[in-house]
Order: sequence, then C-alpha cells, then structure tokens
Amino acid sequence: MNLKEKRILIVDDIAKNLQLLGNILKQEEIKIEFALNGQAAIEWVNKSKFDLILLDIMMPEISGFQVCEHIRKDKKFDDIPIIFLTAKTDSESVLKGFELGAQDYVTKPFDSRELLARVNTHLELKDSRDKLKSMNTILDEKVKQRTHELKVANEQLLKLDEAKSSFLNIISHEIRTPLNGIMGGIDLMNEIELSEEATEFLDLLNTSANRLEQFSLKALDISLFNSKGEKALRKEPCFLEMFAELMIEKLGHPLKSKNLKVELTCTSSEMVEADTMNITKVFKYILENAIEFSPENEEINIDIWKNEASIHAKISDKGKGFDPHISITNILPFSSNNHVDQNPGLSLFLCKQIIEAHGGKIWNGNNEGKGAFVEFKLPISFQFSVS
Repeated sequence: MNLKEKRILIVDDIAKNLQLLGNILKQEEIKIEFALNGQAAIEWVNKSKFDLILLDIMMPEISGFQVCEHIRKDKKFDDIPIIFLTAKTDSESVLKGFELGAQDYVTKPFDSRELLARVNTHLELKDSRDKLKSMNTILDEKVKQRTHELKVANEQLLKLDEAKSSFLNIISHEIRTPLNGIMGGIDLMNEIELSEEATEFLDLLNTSANRLEQFSLKALDISLFNSKGEKALRKEPCFLEMFAELMIEKLGHPLKSKNLKVELTCTSSEMVEADTMNITKVFKYILENAIEFSPENEEINIDIWKNEASIHAKISDKGKGFDPHISITNILPFSSNNHVDQNPGLSLFLCKQIIEAHGGKIWNGNNEGKGAFVEFKLPISFQFSVS
C-alpha cells in the first residue's frame, strides 16, 4: 500500500487539533485536507474522494454524529472508514458512533503511535476492500464476456446443427428420387425370366438398392430427431410386448435362414406412452443386429419386465459381442469406428435418439458367458396402467 496516494479528511472545530493531527500524519506523507465544522466536512465529502475521515464528535451546530449519519445515508460513501476523535470515553458515546457507521475511535489527548496504527490499519483494510471490489468488477466483466461468447458459440452450434439436419434431409431426398427409379426397374426385371448369372447380378443390385434405401430412411429420421426431438413423436398407450412380437413375425425369413429361435419373456402388464412407429423401429434395428451377429442354430432372447417406474426391454444374442469401444451412449452416427451393422452407427444412434426422445435410456454390453445385449427402459404411463 502506498500511503502517498491516500487522502484523509480531518474534521475538528479546534484549529490546534487540526495542526497537531496534520503534523502526525505528515510523517507518513499522507495527503491531508481540513474542515473546521460539520457543514464544511459534508461539502468536502460531496466534492472530493477520501480514503479515511478523522471526525471530531463535539462540534457546534452540526456534531460529528450528524456528519457521520449524513455520510452513511449515501451508499457511494459506504466504503470510507470513519474514525471518531473524542475526549469522551463513556461507552454510550462509543456505541452510538459504531451504530451510526463509524469504524473506530481515538481519544484525546492523542497518542501519535496509537493514532498512526489505527489510521494505517483502516487504510489497509480499505485498500484490500477496494482491490477486492476491483477484482469482483473484473470478474463480473469476464463472466459477462464469457457468457456472451458462449451464447454466440451456442448460436453458431445451433446453426451448424440445423445446417447438418438440412443437409441430411436434402441428401436423403436426393438419394430417394433416383433410388425409386432403380427399385422400380428391379421389380420389373424380376418379372422377366433371366439367366442364372443375370439373376445373381439382379439380386446383388436389389441388395445394394435396399441398403441405400435403409440408409436414406435412417438419415431422414436422424435429421428429424435432430431438429424436433420429442416433438417428432406421436405417443399413445401401448404394450412393449406387441412390438417385439410384431418384429419376430416380420423378421421371420432372416431368422429361418439361420435357424434362429427367439425366446420372448414378458413379466410386465403395464403400458408405456410411445410412438408406435418409432418404437417398432427400435425393436427392428436391435433385433436385426442380433440376427446378423448370431451364429446359426442359436437363440435370441427378448426379456421385458417392470423395474420401479420403468419398463425394461433387453435383446440378447449368442454372437461374438460388442467391441469394447462401441457404446450406444456415445456412439457417433457417421463414424467409421461404428460398423455394428450394414450402416455405420446409424441404427444404434437412431435407437438412442428415439428412446431418449421418449424420456428413456438405452445402453449395450456383453453377456458374461457369450454374446451381446442391448437394453433400454421407458417410463411407465401410470395414466394407462393396467393390473
């Protein structure tokens, strides 16, 4: 703390006291101003900045108590320490001074060492408060600046996300237009008797077109959930068991081709509120993965049960299991590391979007013995619960 930069106002109606105090404080090279009465002190404080006020209590017309009370009424002077100068040592006067907002008092006749010690203490305290206030102001500005930067960055991210969704939408639509023509042509060629080699070529073409169509549909769905989230859903009360049964029936051909058996176990009779079309897709994509990675002549298990306020569904297979780095919770839709089905990462990512839009959670893992599982939970629709 540099005392040469500090300014003190001494208020006393006795000039001799002002001179004595001035001589003591000048030893510290502190800048000093004087006031011979209360009115002059008030005028000084209103027009100039002080780091400390030494204020006599007993003055005619306007007492030191009144000056202190006037100063403390103005919030901008709250941080100026006031030390009362008084010949009174009775506790009542001291307490009144503290109640009015004074920080300390010094009794007359003055002890120069005591006076300087008290002055230095309160100047240091004010200096610390000023630095703290300055730091808080700087921090507030930095917080405001950082908040603004984050807001701008968030707005930019939202625009990029919208642009990405729009791009996916356009690409998917652009793919589907020529794709419809290709698939239509394939259907027509299937009605023509072809050679074995041409038939194999047509089957390959049909498989590729179907994969491209599935990619397009999934990309459109991802775009939809990116932009709308829960608003993309049309929920109604339903049982999860019916979706599992529907997909077992629809995927009968690939199941039969590998001689796979599906064991469905449902111990829940509660309903969930769900978008039937999208929850059907969740079962479809998870079951398709299970079929693809299951060895022939094995079993796939679908378990549905109630746990507290949620309905759980778990699809397990006897395949090689998930690679350790693959997790639905942080899977990226277009990452080359997520080849868990024919469309890199799209199926499981879309399942995650659908389940989370329903207010649920989804995760995956490997069974202790053999194979992998995908499990998800949805909140029970109490309004439609049945016993």
